[in-house]
Amino acid sequence: MLRHKDTLSISEIKVRFNAQTYISESFLDWLSFFKFKSVYSPLNVLKTKGYPIGSLLSIMIILPFINKGSVHALLRSGMKDLSPSAKDSYYRLKNMETIAWEKLLGKFVKRFLFLVAKKTKPAKNGTARYLILDDTLLPKCGKVAEGVGRLWNHVTHRSELGYRLLQLGLYDGKSFLPLDFSFHREKGKNHEKPYGLTRRELKAQYAKCRPEGSPGARRVARLDEPKIETGIKMITKACKKLPVSYLLMDSWFTCQKMLACAKDVKAHLIGMMKMGNAKYTYEGLELNSGELLQRLCKKSKRCRKLKSNYIHIEAIYKGFPVQLFFSRFGKRAKWHLILTTDLKLDYLTMMKHYQVRWTIEVYFKESKQYLNLGKCQSEDLDAQTADATIAMIQYILLTLNKRFGDYETKGELFRHAEEAIHELTLQSRIWGLLLELVQAIIELLELDIDDMDEFMNRLINTEKINPLLQKIEPNLNAA
Repeated sequence: MLRHKDTLSISEIKVRFNAQTYISESFLDWLSFFKFKSVYSPLNVLKTKGYPIGSLLSIMIILPFINKGSVHALLRSGMKDLSPSAKDSYYRLKNMETIAWEKLLGKFVKRFLFLVAKKTKPAKNGTARYLILDDTLLPKCGKVAEGVGRLWNHVTHRSELGYRLLQLGLYDGKSFLPLDFSFHREKGKNHEKPYGLTRRELKAQYAKCRPEGSPGARRVARLDEPKIETGIKMITKACKKLPVSYLLMDSWFTCQKMLACAKDVKAHLIGMMKMGNAKYTYEGLELNSGELLQRLCKKSKRCRKLKSNYIHIEAIYKGFPVQLFFSRFGKRAKWHLILTTDLKLDYLTMMKHYQVRWTIEVYFKESKQYLNLGKCQSEDLDAQTADATIAMIQYILLTLNKRFGDYETKGELFRHAEEAIHELTLQSRIWGLLLELVQAIIELLELDIDDMDEFMNRLINTEKINPLLQKIEPNLNAA
């Protein structure tokens, strides 16, 4: 007899063993809390045939949580029942040039901020919001991918094939959120080998015809757009919808154009500066960073909390009044220069603000390690964009779960999710085996069973099992 006597209805077991229902209502209850369908519903009008975009997108989002690197890996595994369609439907979705993936990402961020504001109490003194701009290299193996080129890797200090991902992120005081992004390549100074490739290699790259003005066509045009100009557009667009206190960036992006952008959006900029030949007006003199250090080295102060030495002055850079902070950790360490347009900040407060910039580095590491950011093998730039967007959406949903859940790390969440999915799959197989076994018994004993659900209900319900056994026993003895 069954040990769990509280299960009296076959519908209870059928609901639990239904993979898609169980995942959406139990395993991915946090996805329902996010109201995922309301976010992607505008996309469904773009696909008039086949499976709805929402169903396909939901499956692609949960792939990393069940330890599957691709749809192909899912369909070849024992979890293929989770997928409503074959792999071609997913590939066609990712290759659609009519989907504005960047706008979809913005909708997820908007929904995240709404839920956080609704479920949490606002801070008494308010919380500063930061926009963080940075880029990272997404390495690729093949030269035939659309728009791919050779780029300098600042980590390995060598040229590698791939895309440059320009990322704009939002930090709301507790969580980092990928807000906007774009793919870029660099033509280089070698006219014989633009983008680090020969003319023949460039001609062999994948290309497709896209309607003029479509999101896909704009993405291709943005490949050769300067990153600083694209970053300014992203910041301006974000500041129209979100109140922002500070713009954070490293030395590559801190320049005169960014200072003007910060002034236009009414936010303060804090950025690292290169110890180079840039001139600063100090006490009526035009001096570079080295000359400033030589004049001010004896005025350095000690910050006990950070265990660092620093020099603080006010100066003019490209017509903008700024504060310059020279800082170094250790007597033999190199001096670093940080510039800010907020003239009221002291050294310690400025460093507390600037250290928020490292959240984007953590995001890059976690997304590449856990969410396969940049691992797409498609030759189509639209598919590359779709894959990156899905990874960013997964990061937002994980961040939301971590914000309201009890998980200390994302790695723990991944392990928990994978165990739940494997348990579900095993239960699904057991249920299917049970049905086949009961059906075989019915055929063997030549029982007249019209309603399989009614028969299983009577089998599970221990109060009704005895009369049923009395009917089966004569046939069983005869067999």
